[in-house]
This record gives sequence, C-alpha cells and structure tokens, in this order.
Amino acid sequence: MARFSKRSKWIVYGTMGLAIPNFAAFIVGSVYFGGDALNGYVHAKHYFLCAHGSCTEVSQSIWKYSYWHAICALANILLVFIEWAVFANTGDIVS
Repeated sequence: MARFSKRSKWIVYGTMGLAIPNFAAFIVGSVYFGGDALNGYVHAKHYFLCAHGSCTEVSQSIWKYSYWHAICALANILLVFIEWAVFANTGDIVS
C-alpha cells in the first residue's frame, strides 16, 4: 500500500475528484449521443460522432462539445498520472 504525504494527498486526490466524474460524464455523453468526436469526423460541414463502427450526425455545437470534453477528460487522467510520478520521484508517495 502506498503512503502519501499530506501535500500529495490534497493534490492527487483533488485532481482525481475532478477527473473521475468528468470522465464518467464523457462516457455517459458518448453513449447518449452515439459516439464521440475523437472517433468521429467532419465531411462537407456535416458533423459525425462515431463509436464501434456506427456514426451519428449531430450539430456543429454538439460535435465541438464532444471534441473538447474528450480532450479535457483524457488530459485530466494524464494529469493524475503525471502528479503521481512527480510525487513518487520527490518522495511524497512511497510504495
């Protein structure tokens, strides 16, 4: 079991507290809209969200929302891993 310093707990757990619900909202939105923009495409000003081989045409605003929400959700997860690595190297997290 890893031991955390007080500082690393506040930062890593705080980021996880934002990243997990954001990623869950991204998954729910992807299911609701029928895919996401990272798997989708734009063709002749028609916007498509895709998942598992099927695509759904959506408005430009939904496509942009899906694109930026996907980028933010993945960036949040990446940030948690980066924080964990930094704190492990500084000794704030010890295995």
